[in-house]
Amino acid sequence: MKKIIFILLALCIAWFTYHHFPRKSNFVKNFDFETSDSSNTLITIQNTGNKSVEFNFSLNNKFYASLNDFIRKYKNSNNSEQEALNLFNAFINSIVHEKLFNDWGAIPLTTLNSKGFAICGKQSEIFSQILYNAGYPSKIIHLEGHAVSEVFYNGSWHLFDTDRKTYFKNENNILSYKELVHSPQMFKKAGTKFFLANLTTLFKKYTQHFITEQDNKFKEINHANNDTFLLNIPAKASFVFPFYPDYKRDFYPYNTKAKLFIPKGFNGNIKNPLILIDIEGKGKVKFNKHEYLVPDEVELLKAAIFNSKQFINTVHVSVLSDSFALVYMINPVFSKITTKNNFFINASDSLRVDIIKNKKASKTILYPTHIELLNQYTLKAFDLVKKISLFNIKNTDELYEKQLKTYCILNNLDTMKIKKRFLTLKNLLNKPIENYADEATFYEIVAVFLYGKDDEFRNLLLFNYKYYKYKELLKKIRSDFTHQKKLHIPF
Repeated sequence: MKKIIFILLALCIAWFTYHHFPRKSNFVKNFDFETSDSSNTLITIQNTGNKSVEFNFSLNNKFYASLNDFIRKYKNSNNSEQEALNLFNAFINSIVHEKLFNDWGAIPLTTLNSKGFAICGKQSEIFSQILYNAGYPSKIIHLEGHAVSEVFYNGSWHLFDTDRKTYFKNENNILSYKELVHSPQMFKKAGTKFFLANLTTLFKKYTQHFITEQDNKFKEINHANNDTFLLNIPAKASFVFPFYPDYKRDFYPYNTKAKLFIPKGFNGNIKNPLILIDIEGKGKVKFNKHEYLVPDEVELLKAAIFNSKQFINTVHVSVLSDSFALVYMINPVFSKITTKNNFFINASDSLRVDIIKNKKASKTILYPTHIELLNQYTLKAFDLVKKISLFNIKNTDELYEKQLKTYCILNNLDTMKIKKRFLTLKNLLNKPIENYADEATFYEIVAVFLYGKDDEFRNLLLFNYKYYKYKELLKKIRSDFTHQKKLHIPF
């Protein structure tokens, strides 16, 4: 009898403790998974509870919870220069050169985890901030048309160009800005030759940024950045990724997508440090103090997001349909699923994680392809700069007949196949070929046109075609947005 009373008493104490005292609610899950169909594999994170949950995650050691999380993963060295190089290499492998929206400032983790692209000024600012957080004095140098970073270690400054993914080195160490300005021949000794973006350093246009010293400005980093990446998932909602872009449907065909599926009847705020690019289903979304009906006013909502002068991470959502999703942009470099993968999640409460197949995979899905990611053609592009000239070339026909036909024969390339590929290039060009003579990107594209596999050629062509269409559409959206503001239509 005493034993039974003791057990009942223990159960009562346990119940009282469970319901009246704080409990450890941290949920960490780390597991490996394999797939033979990576292009149709999705990770779904479901909140089965009755309250919203905050969480962060990583896939194959990518997606960062904070700037210091990024630093911890890559700083690993007792040598200052090697530490700087480790951080530099991790950063340049995370981001490409692009500008699509209004300049919302250098938001490090939204740029790394969501966009995956930035132009030189924002790249340099974020990288310099990372170096400062890592314990090194750092600064940004604005070169009137370009921007780079400098970091101080071992008693001197050292220049890193994250946008062009390069640095310059003599026999002993990585050079500073001043050393480069006073020794321009050192530009020919770029410290990297692995990236297509390095090609830019071969052109006079690049070195001109440095030697015009009177235009250049320095900005030192003086404060640590405590940016953190914490996602919010409402009760009964699911966060699912990566959905690859559909080149026929999607507004911009580079970034992968994450969808936050929200149950019918939800009415509340959702705060996420991801860029909202679309909404699926039926409901109401309040953005920047203005409410939009979805789907009727979804294009107006997109226009308001793309034209916002600052990044807004919170929207108020009222869900009116069974299937409703906020569609966010995520970095395609980070969200790539391979044959063998590792997934880690850290949440303030328990979440259910499943690996599922995408049952609605479209035939027009396009794996995100940016020219800067096709680095296997770097050496071919460097060779093309030396062997072909674009001067006095009016169009693609002349380029093929005067330059590339002989090049193809000498390099045992299929001339008919290459000629056919170059016919498709006509639709992408809006100025004479010689105008591209000092543009590294053109030589990069030619390298892929000559040597790329069929799917790489197709994806790159579609990417660039959609990019130009995107620019036209964005121009129209901004024009309509300005016009409707004049008519006092609220956004």
